[in-house]
Amino acid sequence: MSVLVETIGDAAVITIDRPEAKNAIDLQVAKRLGEAIRLTTQDPSVRGIVLTASGSDTFVSGGDLKEFVELAQAPGGQEHVLGMIEGLAACETCDVPVIAAVQGNTYGGGCELLLLCDMVILERHATIAFRHAKMGLSPAWGGATRLVERVGPLEAARLLFTAEKIGADEALRIGLVNEVVDTGASRARAVARVNRIADNPRTSVAALKRSLREIRQARRGESLAREGAIFSEMWGKPDHQRAMSEFLAKKRA
Repeated sequence: MSVLVETIGDAAVITIDRPEAKNAIDLQVAKRLGEAIRLTTQDPSVRGIVLTASGSDTFVSGGDLKEFVELAQAPGGQEHVLGMIEGLAACETCDVPVIAAVQGNTYGGGCELLLLCDMVILERHATIAFRHAKMGLSPAWGGATRLVERVGPLEAARLLFTAEKIGADEALRIGLVNEVVDTGASRARAVARVNRIADNPRTSVAALKRSLREIRQARRGESLAREGAIFSEMWGKPDHQRAMSEFLAKKRA
């Protein structure tokens, strides 16, 4: 299974478990993640979701480039990539808070997944990089819109244009994450946060999450659709093809 679910206290802990692929998101992971969130939140005893990943080096390395190479050869492949948001967006649309417990480095599409979560707890050794530019692409899952919401347009421009790695302290300084904890402590800290949230009525928390979501949606206007259109324009273009070719060359070496 690529997605594991367990219950700890008031929290459902959902783990992306693809260590052999550095926990990359493929079509199956996106689908199973959405299903897991929707299923667990039907249980009234679940007061929050902790989203984490297996291993200690990588949280999510991004979209699965091996699968993306195959999709790049198929007509309309970009639509399959864009469609993955249907599963991932459950983080944002479900009734309970979703807290990312980030135990390792996070790149590209993994950063977009973090932005779909309500809170992010990052371990001190981990780094974050929006590597889309290096792949000849723009965010596929609303990452640019949500990044501007999270850190503002100036920091969003820096992170997207340079594709540079930032450390945990800088991620905290610019407001990309809520909290930085010691290595190995993110999961327990996220569960503790859920337990604290559970002191409040479930219906109240659900209403507050819905209110925050609808405020963001009103401000976004057509931005998510525009992002998707820009991604489609870049898909399969020379810079994207070059990045895919370089990836394949490294896999064969």
